[in-house]
Amino acid sequence: MAIRVIPRFDLVFQPGFVNFQETDAWYHVRVAENLIRHFPWRSMVDPYVAFGQVQDTATAPFYDWLLGLVAWIAGFGSPSESLLHDIAAWYPVVLAVCTVVAVFLLARLVFGWRAALLAAAVIATLPGHFLRVSSLGFTDHHIMESLLVTLFFFLLLRAIENPPAFKTSVAAGLTLSAYLLTFHGSAITVGIVVAWAIYDRVRWFSPGEKPQPSFRPLYLAFLIALAICLIFRRLVWMNYTITALELGIVGIAAVEGWAKLCRRMRQPDLRFFGGLAAATLAALAVSAALSQRLSLRHSAKVIVTHLAPSLFGTSGGVYELQSLVYDLDHFTLIPAIRQFWGAYVLALIGLLLLLAEYIFKRRDPGRALVFFWGLAMFVLAMGELRMTYYYAIGVALATGYAVDRLIAFGRWTAWVAALSLALLVIAPNLYAAFNGDVFTGIPPDWKETLDWMRTSTPEPFGDPAFFYSRYRRRDFGPNYRYPPSAYSVMAWWDYGYAIVDVARRIPVTNPTQFNAGEAADFFLAQSEPDAIPFLRRWRTRYVIVDERLPLWPSADPLLIGDFPAFFQYSSTHRQSDYLVLAYQPNAAGKPSPKIFYRPAYYRSMVIRLFLFGGQAVEAPHGAMILFLQQKAFPGGQSYQEIVGTKRYSSAEEAATAEAACRAKGCQLVSDNPMVSCVSLDALQQLHPAFASTSSVVGFGRSGRKAVQVYQFTGN
Repeated sequence: MAIRVIPRFDLVFQPGFVNFQETDAWYHVRVAENLIRHFPWRSMVDPYVAFGQVQDTATAPFYDWLLGLVAWIAGFGSPSESLLHDIAAWYPVVLAVCTVVAVFLLARLVFGWRAALLAAAVIATLPGHFLRVSSLGFTDHHIMESLLVTLFFFLLLRAIENPPAFKTSVAAGLTLSAYLLTFHGSAITVGIVVAWAIYDRVRWFSPGEKPQPSFRPLYLAFLIALAICLIFRRLVWMNYTITALELGIVGIAAVEGWAKLCRRMRQPDLRFFGGLAAATLAALAVSAALSQRLSLRHSAKVIVTHLAPSLFGTSGGVYELQSLVYDLDHFTLIPAIRQFWGAYVLALIGLLLLLAEYIFKRRDPGRALVFFWGLAMFVLAMGELRMTYYYAIGVALATGYAVDRLIAFGRWTAWVAALSLALLVIAPNLYAAFNGDVFTGIPPDWKETLDWMRTSTPEPFGDPAFFYSRYRRRDFGPNYRYPPSAYSVMAWWDYGYAIVDVARRIPVTNPTQFNAGEAADFFLAQSEPDAIPFLRRWRTRYVIVDERLPLWPSADPLLIGDFPAFFQYSSTHRQSDYLVLAYQPNAAGKPSPKIFYRPAYYRSMVIRLFLFGGQAVEAPHGAMILFLQQKAFPGGQSYQEIVGTKRYSSAEEAATAEAACRAKGCQLVSDNPMVSCVSLDALQQLHPAFASTSSVVGFGRSGRKAVQVYQFTGN
């Protein structure tokens, strides 16, 4: 618990304010704030989430409902908002402690006491994303997913090993239901369990084998989960979960029924496996036929790009969508090692030992399930970082098992295993946990800005109490129209939920990336007439820009700032029109990258607002001409080499020079993102409304402020 609390305590619990970590935490808290006023009714739609059309609540209900229940009980039926915030901040830490216990129970059931203690030690100290989502103030549902999956596996395997175990089977079904109502994409776990169950039935099929363990607990658990999910069938993605449960029940039953029928026939092995092969081919044929009619190929492509978004350039700059094996356009294991350190290698050894043991020695369904789960999560985690909070469970179990087996080999291997665990796993885990970058909450300047917005701007729905109203679907459905008083706030998507919960205003876009393309096109717009239609379309009254959005001077070729993220969402703007990546020979004669900034960069609305305050730039002194020529790396990839540069005293002179040499490959640029190379007119309909107190460009009163708010005064 210490590594989840001590480094973050003062960051989370600030005077008069609980600073929740990460973006989604703010929306879970917003939902819980509404829930405790109408308990047990949780809002399924929310008019504050994004302007234009009332959206469904973006999160599944169980995590929020349990948080609201705890606060409701602690507050004797009428908890204060401050009590809810305190409980919400501690919520992920308590769930993390429960996860350690659940991993211990599952490992003890499958591998024994020693492996269980080792697995619990690993999961308790793992750094990286798993530590992040289970730390103080990270009030998001991810740690509950890990807990409920582990607990479901434990209850299911215990029921299978100790039939009939009706109560344990029911508990497994309720736990599975809670999990399916915690994560929208939970159908993938159902698919993995079904694959394990079918494989186990196929693996057990042999006339000379002892009777396989009954899967009645699995059927009962799936049926309970299906019944409960049908009640919540209108939730986002719930149709996939229901389909997975239905197909899972039918598929497992079909394989078991076919196995029983074949045992009564001559040559049962041939008939059983022949029938499975025929069924598989038929399913593939049907899928191929449907793909032509139902565009399944497109659906498959969408699924693949969602499972590995960074490999396909669809991550949108989101941290948890980055890959564990792909970074900066090349494959590397560095991100994976940073997530798990030595446990990453030991877990792979454990998975290989499990595979070898299951093939050549024991046919244990529990160990097979751990292997299936661990292998599937290993593959998925390579595609996107957020799956590491699932793979962490497999890492802990497989590491505990691998070290336990090494200890059992003899004294020498026991010492090697113990030292490896201490020096390669526990020690670096603890070091990373206490020395990592821990602050991911609202910076002070943003808190100051959002507080101002809450108290000094008009209420979008007229009455502040509307923030706590019970939003019924029948009242806030597709036909709902926002009142004339309602307006939106234009800001980049990652602060959308903070705008909702702290400022209690309606953002244009939010961390679901809804309308992120619209926001990107506004911030990249090249003139006020081009930008105003976006503000009018979303009834925007205020625009917020902050220090993260522009690019900052750096000797490193890596760009410092979020400006490039706009191009991952915009469909009309190209990064090459704003930025130039060119190479010049370094001291060793090798090409060295350098970034230059084209006029479009300075004309963009985000730069004109943040850097120049919407004021005119009449005498820019950053103009220079960049002379380039095309060359190729040894591997054949082309690049632009800098032939020469020439600075000019005025932008007009530089523009004239560029027009004369443009055909030869020259470009008008600046080499400083803070100094424009072109003149800019003053903005007429966006005026400063508020600025935070911290300066980030310049010194004293003349510096540009970290967060700035502009009011749109047009119609």
